[in-house]
Amino acid sequence: MFNYKYVILATFICLFLVSSCDYLEKFSNAKNDEIIFQPTFNNEILNCSRVFIHSNEKWHYTQLQFFISSVELKNNKGEWQKAAFIKSAHQTNKSALLGEHCNPSNENSKANWQLKLDDNIALTNNSHIRFDLGLPFTVNHLNPLTQESPLNIPTMFWGWQKGHKFLRLEMTSNNDNWLFHLGSVGCKAASPLRAPKQACRYHNRYNFELPISKENNKITLDLSALLNNLTITEQTSCQSSPNEASCQTLFSNLREKNEHGVFQSIKKNAQHE
Repeated sequence: MFNYKYVILATFICLFLVSSCDYLEKFSNAKNDEIIFQPTFNNEILNCSRVFIHSNEKWHYTQLQFFISSVELKNNKGEWQKAAFIKSAHQTNKSALLGEHCNPSNENSKANWQLKLDDNIALTNNSHIRFDLGLPFTVNHLNPLTQESPLNIPTMFWGWQKGHKFLRLEMTSNNDNWLFHLGSVGCKAASPLRAPKQACRYHNRYNFELPISKENNKITLDLSALLNNLTITEQTSCQSSPNEASCQTLFSNLREKNEHGVFQSIKKNAQHE
């Protein structure tokens, strides 16, 4: 006698296997490509405890965090396309906060040096990346209390009028302290608690374009290039004032391109493991 129970069971098993295969295929094809940033000084990789010598002093950073946005990738046809990110505590779908805060008691102290791309983006199909150090005007001055992470982190926000700190670098030595807070200045608003209606006079966003690939997916933030020609002491700290000589030097270094740029791609055979 023909047993319908076995037919139904066999059909169920087949459907289960097909759906499982589809799931595994999607899972195995998930790219989740990421671009890794590394802080360096004269080609040596840095971290919170790593010391480097500058201005005849031994320094280490206590906070190094920065926003990047307006990320685009250049495909193999030479076309630039906007890149989206996987949302997390460190990135929205259009901007990301990279770096680390070295204070273990700070809730935002967890290091994050990976830019995680959307599943639909494959570095194998692209040859270059370009991005802004900073946030666009349309995002920079929004209420941080209502923004998604990481745009709501207090230590990276000046106030509604000036907006976010695009880069926050704070360092210490045995005898001195130094800091560089990069952000927009010359922002006109009715009060410090109001957002400006027009773009700030000095937006202080800097654009970088670098080669990138699946095999060479690391980018350095070179502090030796950023601090070039600058004697760092507490008196030369910079809060993005266009009238201060130390800020002018830092801005000039951020405008440098090619092999002198603050951000550089790392070739695979030159990477430090």
